[in-house]
Amino acid sequence: MKIHQLGLLTVNELQKYLQTNQSIIIPYGVVEQHGFHLPLDTDIRNADVIGLKLAKALDILVAPTIPYCFSGGMLAGTVNIKPTTFSSLVCDIIESLHLQGFRNFIILAGHGGSEVMTHINETLRIFKWMNPRYHDSLILTPLMWEYSPTWVKMFNAQDYHAADAETSLLMYWSPEVVRSKMIIDEEPMFSKMKTDPDAFQVKTKLSSFREEIPTTIQSPEVKVGVMGDPFPASAETGKILDEEMIREMTPAIRKAIEEANLSRSSKL
Repeated sequence: MKIHQLGLLTVNELQKYLQTNQSIIIPYGVVEQHGFHLPLDTDIRNADVIGLKLAKALDILVAPTIPYCFSGGMLAGTVNIKPTTFSSLVCDIIESLHLQGFRNFIILAGHGGSEVMTHINETLRIFKWMNPRYHDSLILTPLMWEYSPTWVKMFNAQDYHAADAETSLLMYWSPEVVRSKMIIDEEPMFSKMKTDPDAFQVKTKLSSFREEIPTTIQSPEVKVGVMGDPFPASAETGKILDEEMIREMTPAIRKAIEEANLSRSSKL
């Protein structure tokens, strides 16, 4: 059986791989509250499962999932790593892998925090800008949920965090970790977060100055943290989401890798 997980290879096995393939997936998740019915490692599972399935579909390697980044939530169990720290870590990992011979890097998000995604994309852009030796590196930052038409439709219907989509995926992948009793926040907090996934944030200022950096806290009204309706979730929906993501991402990423490889070879 062919090994696609970087962590399971030996030194000589990796050296052999690099002779013909320089591509690797670097998944990341977060330890974060997902209501009372999903575990804290939900986003890590998102990255783990799709990362490995994508690696097998592309016949490339997947690195161990980075388990920490920035959530912004403050409920028990959430571990927040500053976006600057997380972005620096990803750059260090790319630097190390590049030294070994890797050239195509797929940074796969299992967590959808807007702060993290904004920061990592800009950090990686400047990372390449300021380091000419990485100009030959292909760095992709695909968002898995955007490759599932069903998930996009659910998102547009205000299904955000720990709701139908994420619950369905875990029912399909890891039904043993999904608690049977689903709880949501009391009104009006639940409706606020279903309408706006950032409604859990409360921002205040000390002045009327337009460019003042506000103080941000989590609303004390948030007790559960589910952003959307988890009750319709099913393993059947999870299977659809899973298959759509792999089916749509695989050819798109394969094409990007082929184009990058061709571009590099034309410069030799």
